[in-house]
Amino acid sequence: MLDAVANQHPLIRIPAFLSGPDGSVSRCFVETWKERSSTGRTYIRCRIVDDPPDLSDGEYMVEFAEQSVRTHKYHGRWELAYLCQDLEITDVA
Repeated sequence: MLDAVANQHPLIRIPAFLSGPDGSVSRCFVETWKERSSTGRTYIRCRIVDDPPDLSDGEYMVEFAEQSVRTHKYHGRWELAYLCQDLEITDVA
């Protein structure tokens, strides 16, 4: 089980681009935060928000702050993704 480490690592919104399976590109935002597992390991997570409502389900690439992350949209909802642990999310906001 993961706990948000909100006091030390707040939620950060970053402008991003979504590349769709058909080659389309859309603007969105990525919200990132750090979480700590029950073993004490810290992870960086992200979720897509403020995406165009007409995007179809499927596989996408989200690009922000020189990062590219593969993600999926299922039944209108985005899956959460893990980011590189050494990414300084406060530097990219």
